[in-house]
Amino acid sequence: MEFTLLYEGELLPSGGSNSRAKEKHAIRRSFHPQLRRLWGLRSLAEQHSIPKLTESVASTKEDRIKLGLTTIGESWRNAEYQFVPLVTAKMELRCSLDITLLRPEEDRFIFTSGDIDGQVKTIFDALKMPASRGEAGGIGPQEDETPFFCLLEDDRLISEVRVAADQLLLLPNHRGVKANDAHVVIQVKVNHKNPRTFDNYFG
Repeated sequence: MEFTLLYEGELLPSGGSNSRAKEKHAIRRSFHPQLRRLWGLRSLAEQHSIPKLTESVASTKEDRIKLGLTTIGESWRNAEYQFVPLVTAKMELRCSLDITLLRPEEDRFIFTSGDIDGQVKTIFDALKMPASRGEAGGIGPQEDETPFFCLLEDDRLISEVRVAADQLLLLPNHRGVKANDAHVVIQVKVNHKNPRTFDNYFG
């Protein structure tokens, strides 16, 4: 299974004492609607509604998807959120990431924005479920964020990473460039130890 996630905006580096929880959650929120549409397009949630079909009237595809998402969200409830992670250890899934990071590369911007490693760490943390309300920037779910869709249960489920950096000229619809501006393209490839199980789950 392969798909692409996009992010455009401020990308601050993290590491050491700079947790950047609020900024990471803002990025996480930008991935949420993209992943929600992915689940809808692939009908992934229907797989999770089956155990409860005898307990609820779920005769239509829409009913089964809604029930499946409710089931997943309840099982991953944490920090006031009902999370729907795509890549989980229980499903024996892993993912590889091919990241294209566009950022201003003039010397005066590089000095301010920090190194690429710190920015990539921010991306990794934004792709996974927060472990606490603090990691969610100190706020609970907002409108249209129940359930909340994330790529990863934990960033340890990333099996391979490739990062290519290039010059950002301007973000679309912007007339100037700031040191922490970034345009990020993340190509995700999800894989499973058992290809047949994987194909059945994501078919």
